[in-house]
Amino acid sequence: MTVCGIELKGSEAHLVLLRGSKTDFVLLDVKPHELVLDDDERPDAVRGFRDALYAFFRENSVEMVAIKKRIKSGKYAGGSIGFKLEGIAQLYTDCRVVLCHPQTIMASLRRCPTRVPASLTKYQQAAFETAYSVLP
Repeated sequence: MTVCGIELKGSEAHLVLLRGSKTDFVLLDVKPHELVLDDDERPDAVRGFRDALYAFFRENSVEMVAIKKRIKSGKYAGGSIGFKLEGIAQLYTDCRVVLCHPQTIMASLRRCPTRVPASLTKYQQAAFETAYSVLP
């Protein structure tokens, strides 16, 4: 199974692709590692982000999209642009899209620990953990 893990930070979507299972997975080194929405108030920019994200999913034969769920209220609440990006990703219809609560991701990592591959950048770590948490 090919899983795309996504973490949303501001107007950026950090992407990681994993193929396999928790006991035997491969990190796929594909570009881009992140997509950026330049101006969330311009419809053409929003459509451009959507088209680039969906093309990434199709080109890499993604079978499941796992998005690190944004917290809606409180000290660490996500911003409005991040929720817009989350909604765009959720509307993809060619494969299953799931929202993963941060506590569920951490619980999965405790049950089945793994090392973060050295080839990942720091900003991709949360996307990696999100993708890993949903692997079979």
